[in-house]
Amino acid sequence: MRLRPVPADEIEEPWLWRQSTGPWFRPTSDARLSDLRRSVFGDAVAGIKPGRPIRVNTYVFAAPGVDVDATHNLLGQYARDRGWAVHRERFTDVPTGGSLPIRPQFNIACRRAGSGFVDGVLTTDRGAMPSTDEAYEAYLRWLHRHAAFVAFSKPTLGGTAWTDH
Repeated sequence: MRLRPVPADEIEEPWLWRQSTGPWFRPTSDARLSDLRRSVFGDAVAGIKPGRPIRVNTYVFAAPGVDVDATHNLLGQYARDRGWAVHRERFTDVPTGGSLPIRPQFNIACRRAGSGFVDGVLTTDRGAMPSTDEAYEAYLRWLHRHAAFVAFSKPTLGGTAWTDH
């Protein structure tokens, strides 16, 4: 887990007798959200009936230079290699150029997962998620309440590399 130092003015030391043991650290936002995503994944998978494959839909954020069809195919292959079932619906958003990226297809993909059509959304990495930490966390918490998840796979040429759930 990545950590960052806690500024001295944020440390509340109510115990006068206790000496500080050195700098204090807290998880970075990225580390905290990554742990939350893995926890949501674990809880969702634990709720799947034994013997039933994990069902996912694929989502791609089509930033400039991204081959959408190839990325969906790589994500699908990654899922099938793990014994997961890939739903026929594929979701793709393109950058809108505004200050707040709107990702309506990601919203629909999450709703499908939360409604039970699939168990989760498989995408490439954190870059495909909503850009603000608050929005991303809200999606993760909503998915958790609906026993669904977001998983990452970083597609690479010649196969897919396992990053983490």
